[in-house]
Amino acid sequence: MARSGSSRAAWAVGGVAAMTVSLAVGGLAAAKVRPGHPAASGKALVAPHTASTSASQSPPPPSTATSTAPAVSISYDDLSALVSSYSAALGSKNRAGFVSVVDPGQPKLATSQGQLFDNLRKVPFTSAKYSLVMVDASDGGPQDATATATVAFDHQITGVDSVPVKENYKWTVQRHGATGPLKITAISGAASEHNYPAPWDAVAGLTVVTRPKVVIMADDTSASFAKSHADAMERDAEYDFAHWTGGTGIAPGFSIFLTADRSRYEGIYSQNRAESVGVTVPISAVGKNDGFYPSSRIAVDTTQYKNVDPADADIVFKHEMAHAMIGPFEDQSASSEQDHLWAIEGFAEWESQRMYSTSELLYDGATLHSYVKKHGVPTALPTDSQVYSSDSATSALGYFYAHMTIRYMADEYGPKKVDQFMLAVYKHATASTCVDDAMKSVLGTTTDQFTQAYAKWVRNSV
Repeated sequence: MARSGSSRAAWAVGGVAAMTVSLAVGGLAAAKVRPGHPAASGKALVAPHTASTSASQSPPPPSTATSTAPAVSISYDDLSALVSSYSAALGSKNRAGFVSVVDPGQPKLATSQGQLFDNLRKVPFTSAKYSLVMVDASDGGPQDATATATVAFDHQITGVDSVPVKENYKWTVQRHGATGPLKITAISGAASEHNYPAPWDAVAGLTVVTRPKVVIMADDTSASFAKSHADAMERDAEYDFAHWTGGTGIAPGFSIFLTADRSRYEGIYSQNRAESVGVTVPISAVGKNDGFYPSSRIAVDTTQYKNVDPADADIVFKHEMAHAMIGPFEDQSASSEQDHLWAIEGFAEWESQRMYSTSELLYDGATLHSYVKKHGVPTALPTDSQVYSSDSATSALGYFYAHMTIRYMADEYGPKKVDQFMLAVYKHATASTCVDDAMKSVLGTTTDQFTQAYAKWVRNSV
């Protein structure tokens, strides 16, 4: 009897163990899908009873295990096929197909996807497609499965992007039933994605105006401004390009978004620059993550430019275009080890206003002489914290002195040296001595000597 009891115990342990493993393979584990690995499915298996029995022994009770239905799952291949069909619908101008991937229970999402399709059709793309980057998570069960995935919009705006660039989305996808179709239930920007939302995501009825060097997008608050100022913005682009002497590699053109909606301006491209009226956002190339950004997107709050002298509006556009023009040269692979925002912002300020002499310029409504008299002659180059201070007065002063620094450099060494200096700083922006090295290699001086001469110039010339 001891052996019989032992045999029964062995059967019970073996049966439960087999049931547990089987459920893990056929049920829960099947819900965790990894790329390239289809979901496993099967039925529960019970370990066979191997103990011998005698006539006096009762046979073990029959197994009560039943077959386990395959869990509903979503595989990498499933998601890849969904993204491919979505992309194909865009390429074939199939609006119904583009929207059909949305869950019917999400009417707002379906509407926004229809608006996205309409907006994308207006933008002059050299190439535009969607691709699956990765499956972030996938969970399934007996009746439903949900997955989240990172999906890239790989695109190249004609005349603006030198290579295809990307905007990453986070898709939430569901399946009802083992053979049910995949449907998108939510779309947002991917984690840490600063390129989302683009204007085509954020605006219903996007206005698009094109010129050879600019592609202008606007919401309904600035559609008229876009149309009336398109030629002026084209001239601003030509102005910046005509002045550049640093060789090839600059951006070929500019993408500009206009809005008078302050909340939309701060939210576009997730830049959240509450203190600015214009911003330039770098955009990553497809297939690269080396810290260099071949293209940019410009956004401008048009509120204060609708009823002012057109020359004032031109300044902000020339400023942001200057950033975007030389942005491809900047190494942003790591944080900077030496303050150099004064060079970045000073160059854009000088470039946008270089046609004016110091006697013609006004800062905060005052002549430069009065402004310097009020705030004092600088004794050092502006720091990064001053230039990008959250305090508007501090930042304005930082921008002013940054502008004067580059204006002095152009006056003393010539505009070509300014361009060479900017190239040297941009290409080595993460170095601990990027400014010091550029001073020595391009200008033949030291940072201290330059600063002293700059302060003297401000005192005597401004």
